[in-house]
Amino acid sequence: MTSAKQSNDTNRPVQINRLLYAVFQTKKWRSKLELHRVFEFWNSTVGREIAAVAQPSLIRGQVLWVKVTGSVWMQQLHLQKMLLLEKINEQLHGEKISDIRFQLDSSLTPPPEPEVQKAKPVFPDKKEEQKFDNLISSLDNEELKASLKSLWVKMQMKE
Repeated sequence: MTSAKQSNDTNRPVQINRLLYAVFQTKKWRSKLELHRVFEFWNSTVGREIAAVAQPSLIRGQVLWVKVTGSVWMQQLHLQKMLLLEKINEQLHGEKISDIRFQLDSSLTPPPEPEVQKAKPVFPDKKEEQKFDNLISSLDNEELKASLKSLWVKMQMKE
């Protein structure tokens, strides 16, 4: 009679949340899923500068593998590894990342620098230039006058 009851139980529909919960429990995916949250908070944890040159690529066991654009950055991040581990593990609940390994990846390129629009040169106002010339006319040193005038012109062109 128990076998008939068991076959009836297996044929009954099961709520998806219970089924997923059972699968997560048996496969121990909950802790693995928690470790993978690092992909969500990586950029905010390491900052924009590091995130531009290093991105997490995978987790094997409790080891986080991070792709890095160049060897200089890889060296720098290796020196900061303990600090990075600490920052990451502060945000994880349960299982923690035990190590970070860095690997070079030339396909990971930093974002291009924004183009700087060169402003058209603005020449100083002739009246203002005359006022400045009158101001420095009392100086005896011609080299000093020329330097001051050059500096004044450059400052006027920046405005």
